[in-house]
Order: sequence, then structure tokens, then C-alpha cells
Amino acid sequence: MARSDRPFTRKLVRLGFQLLGRDRAHRQDIWPGLAINRDSGRVQWRGHELLTLRKATDFVTSEMPLIAVIGSGPSIKDQNIEKIGDGRAILCNGAASLADRIIPLAVAVEDERFVFRHCAMLIGLPDSVPLLLSPAALRAWAAQDDASLKGRQIALIDNLAKPLNGPRRSMAAADLRDTVIRGPRAALSLRPDDGVVIAGTVAFSALQFALAAQPDRILLAGIDLSNDQQPRFYEGDDRAPSGLGAGLDRILAGFDLARQVASKRGCTLACASPVSALLSLGIPLDRSLM
Repeated sequence: MARSDRPFTRKLVRLGFQLLGRDRAHRQDIWPGLAINRDSGRVQWRGHELLTLRKATDFVTSEMPLIAVIGSGPSIKDQNIEKIGDGRAILCNGAASLADRIIPLAVAVEDERFVFRHCAMLIGLPDSVPLLLSPAALRAWAAQDDASLKGRQIALIDNLAKPLNGPRRSMAAADLRDTVIRGPRAALSLRPDDGVVIAGTVAFSALQFALAAQPDRILLAGIDLSNDQQPRFYEGDDRAPSGLGAGLDRILAGFDLARQVASKRGCTLACASPVSALLSLGIPLDRSLM
């Protein structure tokens, strides 16, 4: 049975910040205890130095012909992930559990609820695995085991609409003109190290980092979006709740815009999941992992 993964104390924090007004409510992501200086990358936890952020371009580089973005949809159970090879895949959320089968390019987490539920999975990752973490995910991890963060390569997943240390803003803001590409129903970031457009799944945020590296090919695996009532591939009956169904239109609009941007850049976007809703966008099925 699905249950909430957010501790009661965090629910109270969320409510308190919402009462302060929507423009600054996202400051809850780093409160209490986390301080991040975006210019220097300096991160402090409870007044002590924790780490210095990296740029994602340090490890998601422009020299890669293939980048895979792997979600945690049920279809992964039937896929031969090893065929992707080492150092090519951004593993999203519970796909981090695949790190014992392939060496990840990075692991991406943006929802604090995943950290609360599966922090042991993240702590168990080798220190050499780079991480893409939102401010909320970074705070949640530090609150549970800050020592396990030290020495890791971490780049920030910052929300352009609700930027760290800044007020909420529109994707049409003048200062985002060179960062964001907008379509009729979606937007995405061309400079994800400056921030990403959040669409409701961390896989879309990871895709923006992959697109920015301009590989020849991007393979999407485990991004089913069609069976969110089923357990994720690594879960049993005690599954975490999913909001994918409610936000599916927005998510698909984001991936469709990404498909168009990839095509204009000469990048082939393909989907390895035969049950994925992404196939309805005209993203072709790739059977290489079957």
C-alpha cells in the first residue's frame, strides 16, 4: 500500500513557509540547516563546511556519443541494462540501485521524499559516483547522514522557476531569455547548470543535462509513464505513492519539446521501454536492451 514518505515535521515546515507567501515558499527546501552560495559553490550544513558544488559539465561532458537516462519504471525488469555500458547512464531515483550492474555517469534525485525513504540506497553508492541533487534532496540527505556527503562530486538541480536564494519567477522572465527555450505547452533549460525546468519527474531534469552535453544519441529507459499504479522495478508491495498520472500531460509536453530540440541539434532521441507513453510522441522504440 502506498504511503507518504515526508515526515510530519517536514509537512509542518512546508505549511509554515506556504503561509509566508508563494514567492518565497520554496525557501523551505534548504531550511533548516543548509546554506548554499551559488557563486562559489560553497555548501554549509548547520554552520559547518560540508562540500563545494561542482558543475555538471565536469562529468556530463560534450565528448560522449551516447547518454542514457534511466528511470525506475517496471519495464526495467525486462531490460538488459548492462548493454548500455559503464559511464554512460544518468540513473534517476531508484534506478540508483542499478549501480551494482553498471557504473553510472551520475545519479539524479530531486524529490526529498525519495531521500527520506531510500537514503540507505544513496549512501551505499560508491563515493566516485557523481550526483545531481536538488537543494531539498541535498538537505534531506545531510539531515540523515551528512558525513556520507563529504568528498562526493555533487552538482545542483536548481529549479529555474523557484531558484535557490531567489523569488519565484516566470519562465518568460527577461533574464532567462538565453537560458530557457519555450514551446506552446512546455519549456526546458539550455543551461541546466544554471537551473532546470521542473516538469514532475526527475527524468526530465536529467534529460536537460543530457541534452546540454549534445551527444549524438540519448536513450530513455525505464521512463514508462503508463503504469504508475504498479510498483517500480525495485519495489515490492510497499510502494511509494506516485504523482505521475496527475501530471502526465505536463510531463509529456516537456518530453515532446525535448524531442524537437534534440532533432534540431542532430541528436537522436530513442525510448527503450515498449510500454512507455513517450512512444505516443513519436519518439522511436529502441530494442537494443531487450
